[in-house]
This record gives sequence, structure tokens and C-alpha cells, in this order.
Amino acid sequence: MVTTIEQQTALDESLIPSTQRLRIGRSNFRLPSDIQSKEATL
Repeated sequence: MVTTIEQQTALDESLIPSTQRLRIGRSNFRLPSDIQSKEATL
């Protein structure tokens, strides 16, 4: 399993250098609380 992760990391690095990669933090997953749903939630 470790070799698969290392291979994937090497492949990712060859496709997009980590210096150009966009860092996605946990804050991006937080949605604003003022969004209202169009349908009623159960």
C-alpha cells in the first residue's frame, strides 16, 4: 500500500509541481450558515 501512495505522489508531482498546486484547507469545506434550502429538510 505504501508503494502505491509513493507512486501516486511521484505521478502527481510530475504532472503538477507542488509549488504550483493549490492548497485546500479545512476552512474551504465550511459553508455559510445563511444559505437557505429550497426544500424542507426532513
